[in-house]
Amino acid sequence: MTRWSDTAAIPSRADSETLSVAFTLVFRQGRAPPSCPSPREAELLNQICDRVQAASPAACRDALIRVRKLSYDVYIVCDEFREGIFGTGDEAQAAAINALAEINPGFSKEEYRTAFVTGMMWTAF
Repeated sequence: MTRWSDTAAIPSRADSETLSVAFTLVFRQGRAPPSCPSPREAELLNQICDRVQAASPAACRDALIRVRKLSYDVYIVCDEFREGIFGTGDEAQAAAINALAEINPGFSKEEYRTAFVTGMMWTAF
């Protein structure tokens, strides 16, 4: 299995609300692979700051960085899932989702599942 960089050691100013807003913009509304140039980082950052006005610009930036990292890692995990690295059946899907949680802590269980499903769509192309 591929090893990803560990974000657990990276301090983050992003709270769960800011992280969830960034997640929604990238995974639920964007539905575009991370290699897609649109929406641009500046546009996403402005949208996050607009939606969570109490968050500092640094917290919004941290949230976007963490979600973008998750979006890149989900590509790797889903490719490995398709190759059978995590095994087969329901246990394989759970193992892949757990791998995402291990390398990208701080998201909700539902967000990890959404990231996995979205990643499976992205890697199908």
